[in-house]
Amino acid sequence: MIGLTQRNKDLLLIGGGHSHLIAIKRLAMKPLTGVRITLISSDTMTPYSGMLPGLIAGHYAYGDCHIDLRILCQWAGIKFVHCKVMHMDPSRKQIDCQDNLLLRYDVLSINVGSQPALHSIPGATIYGYSVKPIKQFLQQWQHWFTTQSRSSRLQRIVIVGGGAAGIEILLALRYRIANTTSIRAEFTLICADSHILKSHNKKVQDFFYRYLQRHGIRLIQGKFVISALEHQLVLDDYTRHDYDFLAWAIHASAQSWMERSGLAYDNNGFIQVDEFFRSTSHPDVFAAGDCAAFTPMHLPKTGVYAVRQGPLLAKNISTQLVGHKHLQPYKPQRHFLSLLTTGGRHAVASRGALFTHGKWVWFWKNYIDRSFMASFNLK
Repeated sequence: MIGLTQRNKDLLLIGGGHSHLIAIKRLAMKPLTGVRITLISSDTMTPYSGMLPGLIAGHYAYGDCHIDLRILCQWAGIKFVHCKVMHMDPSRKQIDCQDNLLLRYDVLSINVGSQPALHSIPGATIYGYSVKPIKQFLQQWQHWFTTQSRSSRLQRIVIVGGGAAGIEILLALRYRIANTTSIRAEFTLICADSHILKSHNKKVQDFFYRYLQRHGIRLIQGKFVISALEHQLVLDDYTRHDYDFLAWAIHASAQSWMERSGLAYDNNGFIQVDEFFRSTSHPDVFAAGDCAAFTPMHLPKTGVYAVRQGPLLAKNISTQLVGHKHLQPYKPQRHFLSLLTTGGRHAVASRGALFTHGKWVWFWKNYIDRSFMASFNLK
């Protein structure tokens, strides 16, 4: 029998998401003999999503909330390939990247996140800005912000999506505009559900209802956007709403190449995985974070789960690479702490039925976020 030390195996990691960031550190601390590791990412700088609203609001600089994947890989002793994945062939264990680059794997892990399901709304892929990919949204927002900074005309800013991402980004935009420019703006939040923040308790919802009202933000609930036109949205009651800046923070969908991957996926294109993070159709493929559909139970698309999946993902990948069969099942927590920002240095804490808010919550969140980023200060 040929042992692992007598031949090399290839572990490919696609995406620099939160799960992979943690997994890379764990794999570096316990390196596997005879295993070559490669990270493939279309970006060299990966954002920490929890700090995005603070970046938009102006509380953080770009470098405060981005991790350099080249430096991380160099520290971990793994190869970094800066390219975009175009296709994968699980039968051949092969990844096709742009510029005709072909990479083979023995074990593959995917952690590429998700994106708003723009294809579900006619015109949404043409008009407005998707909050993900984050890099693209930041560039688009900064361009709009710069070009409109001297405009005297009232700017109509519309966010579609009543979840945490939509509300936090809307309030961050409002804070930045109100505190750093002379731009006159009115804000509208469109929520398809009958309530905002439907995954949070009523105290959290009521707080944000009052907060939005107090700051003059228009709220439209229980209405679907059925079409996006240039500078105008059409809702399902056929009312029309004009906009100058439009951001999409609607329900998530998968990246298009994953649906063509040959892996088992759910109705939204997310890779179906078992309790060990393995593809239900190809056990040599792992997936974690937002791009994965955890089959034992439904999990919300949130960075909290992605970060906490990282250590176990690394452990199960290592176990599979050395040929052991006893992988450890993932047991997600029933409730997790959510810290929602309100634009300024103020935040709301939510966990199950618990609720509190204040400036101290923002500083608590800031400490947690900066501590996470400091753990990747590997220079």
